Amino acid sequence: KLGDAPQVIDNPIGVVYKAVLPESAFFKPAYPEGGNIKGEVTAVANDDGLGVRFTIKLSNLPKIGAPLPYHIHDKPVPENGNCTATAAHLDPYLRGQEPPCDASEPETCEVGDLSGKHGDIPADQDTWETSYLELYASTVETISHFLGNRSIVFHYPNKTRITCANFFKVEGGAELPDISSGTSNTKGTVTST
Repeated sequence: KLGDAPQVIDNPIGVVYKAVLPESAFFKPAYPEGGNIKGEVTAVANDDGLGVRFTIKLSNLPKIGAPLPYHIHDKPVPENGNCTATAAHLDPYLRGQEPPCDASEPETCEVGDLSGKHGDIPADQDTWETSYLELYASTVETISHFLGNRSIVFHYPNKTRITCANFFKVEGGAELPDISSGTSNTKGTVTST
């Protein structure tokens, strides 16, 4: 409703954020014997400052219910691990979820709709890895596209939230202690001030 998302062109080079999934799923019926999706999401400012490179490594995926969408959500996961408290997808341009994201026009999608732009986690997988450049996310703390104070949420297609984790900053290859609770189209640019 506020227009298309511009590409982020001046992410600080070398800045890294990570989200590590908790040991237990938020949606317990996904893992009736206990457990959760295992893995992490790493977001690194691209070498030229244009966008953020996401690397996602997952295992122990649910046996039923895929393909699985995933998104950056607007709020962090609270200490109690409640994934519904993460609010909606990161959407600073008020696009909304309907109509669904058209991956051929990623600038028209919600900033946080990573799977809408880059594909869901496919069915019949126990492990899944992917890496891609996301032009509309940011590691610049002062702009609305910033991911560092937000969360990543993995869903079933019906929007039931399976698991979630907070992004935290990684400095000099070492993780900071504030980790997750237990639980190209050129249509414009964004620069930090």
